[in-house]
Amino acid sequence: MKGLEHPGLTRRDFGRLVATMGALGCIEPHTVARALGNSPKRLSWMAYRTAGAEGTWELTDVEGTVPKDLDGTLFRVAPGQSENHGVVLQHLFDGDAFLSGFGFRDGKVSLTARFLETPQRREELDAGRMLYSEFGTAPPPSPDGVKPGLRGKNQPSVNVVPWDGRLLGLSEGGHPTAIDRDTFAYQGPWDFHGTLPSYIPFTAHPKVDPATGEAYGFGVMQGPALTLHVFRMEPDGKLTELHAVPQGGYFMIHDMLLSENHFAFIIPPVRFELAELFSGKGSPADALQYFESEPTKILVLRRDGTGDPIVVEQPANMVFHNGNAWEKDGKLYLDTILSPHGDVLELLHSFAKEKLVLPEADQQLTRLEIDLAQGKLLSRNVFAEDQEFPRYDIRDTGRDARYLYTMGSGIEEDPLASTFLARHDLHAGTTARVDAEPGRALGETVFVPRSQRADDGWLLLQGYDARRDENYLEIRDAETLDFASRAWTGQHFPLGFHGNFVSGVHVGNP
Repeated sequence: MKGLEHPGLTRRDFGRLVATMGALGCIEPHTVARALGNSPKRLSWMAYRTAGAEGTWELTDVEGTVPKDLDGTLFRVAPGQSENHGVVLQHLFDGDAFLSGFGFRDGKVSLTARFLETPQRREELDAGRMLYSEFGTAPPPSPDGVKPGLRGKNQPSVNVVPWDGRLLGLSEGGHPTAIDRDTFAYQGPWDFHGTLPSYIPFTAHPKVDPATGEAYGFGVMQGPALTLHVFRMEPDGKLTELHAVPQGGYFMIHDMLLSENHFAFIIPPVRFELAELFSGKGSPADALQYFESEPTKILVLRRDGTGDPIVVEQPANMVFHNGNAWEKDGKLYLDTILSPHGDVLELLHSFAKEKLVLPEADQQLTRLEIDLAQGKLLSRNVFAEDQEFPRYDIRDTGRDARYLYTMGSGIEEDPLASTFLARHDLHAGTTARVDAEPGRALGETVFVPRSQRADDGWLLLQGYDARRDENYLEIRDAETLDFASRAWTGQHFPLGFHGNFVSGVHVGNP
């Protein structure tokens, strides 16, 4: 591909030429990837690599018709870099936070996208080199040979949620980051008006019960007790602690489930080896280890803050994300994504490699049934394999929701690239799916209600097209998966992990 580059072209012009040739079918997507830089030949690397632009745009290249009843903004956040001042970042979680807001009004779409200007990002830009450790990548020594030590950024790059008149960028490595909802300006660390202790980080997956308006979050204390603290997020923006449960280790607890009367935490045997973490010899990802001989624990707590914990032990399983939870006749039902192995951690840490470290087994969409009185597992049913990023109509939180939406990969050698959207009818036991066109990758879907009727809504998906080297926002009917519209951005930026729609809020309209 080197011979394609013309000495009179700028790098940007060359990139556009290669992308255009890909769009015309003259070059395969993997070849496009290689031509655009010294990079792995993978769709997932292209879809998650360093953002190519910042700004605000009105999206006029639209296929189909944008529904006029969509009114608000889809906020998303992503690790925005695959390299930092010449240092190739090794982990999918690495990189400064990159925010995007797709604004919908009167059948039109606009986009605002930019890096979050944290003090640490500004410091590195001014220095012209990488200074801080990322989750999976340590910075190089300084020009005078001094090792940088263990200094992290607490990147708010996993999820973004509206709260208390602002956006909260979330990472679970520390406190949330407050962000101006209209301008994406950095406002600083957020401690919920002084009610979140400095030694307790906050989850990237808080939960809201729309029936009561109550919200909840949690964090594992960074200190000798290693206690799981569970909070109710009050209407005045403060936190009220409901539970403090010692864990006996600094376990990775990424998500929670919320039913009518209970919280549930599925805790995999994954924890940070603290001696290695603070040795400075590697990155935090190197210190995060999976212990296959230890159990996965299901921890159930009452929402009112009373009662003793219920702990159900199961064989070792890896878990990141959960779906919904609900109760009936003294039974608690949990929908989650489980894997019988922990090698997904190695997969994520092989992001920058030419070939990914492929897991031995697929992640499984699983329903667990627990007898609350006896504190034991009654059944475990697998609905589907090779699934991740479960979402549902959040108005059904804590109820027996009919539909669950997930993303899956149809590329065996590249499981980090989601290539299809699935809708699971949990009542009928059936699944429908829509596959992206070849050379396209999809981000997590977000359900947006269309009427008061349950499950009536739109699905919003951010996508990436390797042939065009361009992102798009796709809209589909939630019940039928029928295509409604696709708005092209004219830019490329990382797909990222999570986001949320906020009705009636408009950002980025030019």
